Amino acid sequence: MSDPFSIPPQTKAQTAAQAPAQAMPPRKDPAPGAAAAPAAMPPPAPAPAAPRPLPADFAYDSEHPVLAVPFTATMGEARLDGTGLSVAAAYVAIDGALDQRWINHRAPARLQFAFDGFSVVLEAGVMIAGSRQPGEMTLQFIDPLGAHLPQLRHILNSHIAGDLVSLGGFLSYSGPTKPRAARAAEATSAFGRRLRSLGVAALSLALIAAAIGLLISRATQTYEPRPVFIEREGRDMRATTAGQIAYLNPQAKSGEVVFTINSNTGDVLNFQLPCDCEVSVTEGIFEGATVLPFDVILSIFESTLGVRVQTQISIEGLAKVMNGDQAILDINDGRSVPVRVETSSATTAAALRGDPSVPVRIVAEQPGTLTPADIGKAARLRLSSSWFRDLLIPTGQAK
Repeated sequence: MSDPFSIPPQTKAQTAAQAPAQAMPPRKDPAPGAAAAPAAMPPPAPAPAAPRPLPADFAYDSEHPVLAVPFTATMGEARLDGTGLSVAAAYVAIDGALDQRWINHRAPARLQFAFDGFSVVLEAGVMIAGSRQPGEMTLQFIDPLGAHLPQLRHILNSHIAGDLVSLGGFLSYSGPTKPRAARAAEATSAFGRRLRSLGVAALSLALIAAAIGLLISRATQTYEPRPVFIEREGRDMRATTAGQIAYLNPQAKSGEVVFTINSNTGDVLNFQLPCDCEVSVTEGIFEGATVLPFDVILSIFESTLGVRVQTQISIEGLAKVMNGDQAILDINDGRSVPVRVETSSATTAAALRGDPSVPVRIVAEQPGTLTPADIGKAARLRLSSSWFRDLLIPTGQAK
């Protein structure tokens, strides 16, 4: 670029157009007696209207702060000292007022920032946008988002943060010279990190093992829906026909009538007590109550205190037991007792009638596991697949 005060290149064509035309050759006078032709000149064309100039800081005014960062701008052969800098424009010092014919002139510029021992050079296309005051010229960046933006923004942010200080025409860095201290969590010893990793791995393995155990348990074990009650050992006296209780005498002696049933067929059936035993009437049985075949009317107990466990099991559960599944009695005191499921004539009769559940007798595999102290306790019957019988609970042992 030539001197900013000389005529810019784009105005030379205008100057040549405004110069006077070359002198025309002298006109000869017409011969005597000849008619003089009129010399009519065409009217000059009207000059085109000059476009209205835009403001120098149009779309840039007051958008970005101007910082007093020392730098040097080089445009062609001209080297100008900077007076201010922002993200949108650079301001340089000139001698005198700016020639208005340089407005909108575009050229590449090199901005050099001199540090102690090195310098940073940024290249960007600029356009002369005007002047804020005499002795200054505004160089507006043609592409403010160009490749120079990251480095320029870093320099401006460092100047705002106080990391860059001006020393005459030089810049000096006054920011931190050591890396920031690591966080306390990052300063954990290698032993602590390894211990934490081992803890996480152990917890993960425990969760995986628990999930696998739960899946195996649900796939191989089922519970019968009906509860189980541990009762005193005795013999049941059942109804042999459907009818109504006409007489009931729990205090009967051996050989005396203990209850009477008026059957639906009109017969009267008397039942005698077989021994001098303790009699316990089944709950819900009273004189006038209706009964069905095989309903328990009362139970008789001898002097021994044995333990009896009876319940009703589903047809599916009975089929699993017959196929070899292990039956386990989970008592409400926390014990798990391996048991056998025994059937009777009542089981056969209920199965032949198509009942969904049939009565069965439960006997502990190991004698003496269930004692009179367990009378009155509740339990649940669990069926375990024979594939995992030895793994889940050894046969013949109670936990």
